[in-house]
Amino acid sequence: MADLCPVTFLLGAGACVDAGLDDSVKLAGKLKAYLQEKAAETKNTEAAILLNLLYFLLGGIRFQWGRQGANPDQPVNIEQIATAALRLRFRHEDPLAPYVSAWSDRIVHLENQQEGTLERLSDIIFARLKEWLATPPSDRIEYLNRITDLHGKDASISIFSLNYDLLVETALTNARRPFVNGFREGRWYPDAFSLNSDIRLYKLHGSLDWVEDEMYGICSLTFDRHPKAEDFEVQKSPLLIFGTNAKLSGRDPFLSLVHAFAQQLRSAKVLVAVGYSFSDKYINEIIEQRMRDNLPLRLVLVSPNSDLIKQGQPFLENSPRVTPIKLGAKEALNGGSVRGAILRLLEETKQEAPF
Repeated sequence: MADLCPVTFLLGAGACVDAGLDDSVKLAGKLKAYLQEKAAETKNTEAAILLNLLYFLLGGIRFQWGRQGANPDQPVNIEQIATAALRLRFRHEDPLAPYVSAWSDRIVHLENQQEGTLERLSDIIFARLKEWLATPPSDRIEYLNRITDLHGKDASISIFSLNYDLLVETALTNARRPFVNGFREGRWYPDAFSLNSDIRLYKLHGSLDWVEDEMYGICSLTFDRHPKAEDFEVQKSPLLIFGTNAKLSGRDPFLSLVHAFAQQLRSAKVLVAVGYSFSDKYINEIIEQRMRDNLPLRLVLVSPNSDLIKQGQPFLENSPRVTPIKLGAKEALNGGSVRGAILRLLEETKQEAPF
């Protein structure tokens, strides 16, 4: 497949909304409602403390926005809550900790009420995500297979997903479309990406079926399932990373995955961003740099808000190399808008004179 044009897809949360999954803002609302319900139960002291902690985190996030001159009334999403909880949980390991004379009295008070409160909130977020991001029936996710329609025919398709859910893997499996995701016999094996010509799927921020085990290392519980998964799957939280500043991790598999994204865009002819809001700074920086370095690279923005997204990014705003498609993921993929845009842009790059 070396002679096929490389095309890269980047999937954000908006790619899965049409399948019935909630976006990150609605997930934050679900977390609050869940804790409110639990706190209302008779004698559920733990839930009441966790709810108070959530309120404290929400207030801190909005206060920080106000200090930065941003709108403090904008919606808070689940990743911002999880990031705040994790950073406070490990605050004493922060390089700036020696220069902080005292942490908020409220944090100390909540921790004194119940030991491990921040850890417990993080555990609940991980556990609830597995439930709230459960894979819908096959007929609701079939549209995601349209991403790979050109693979092996007119293009070589690589998919980079920022989502934790298992929709893409399930859709491809249901359609019997072979793919590689960096695992072999359930263990992390990044060389798998270079060993065959199947569709490549890179989960940049982790996956609900990934765990890290002391004995076996980084393992997959579903795609494909580790042969010893029954020994450790129940007690393990999924291997995910939260927060736009924390997502650029030096640990594998995340280091290998983000490196692969940067490398793919060096040679890709078309990047199709589906449901991505451009809220991850380090992802945006990679795209901006590759748009400068790889002059044939074209960008397709698939979102009902694609015009606003383009206007919100200085490096995209006036670029003739950006094609907005003002549709949701399902309509754009099923209706052929994405396929048509890719074929047109590939033809354009073929006709361009070499530099």
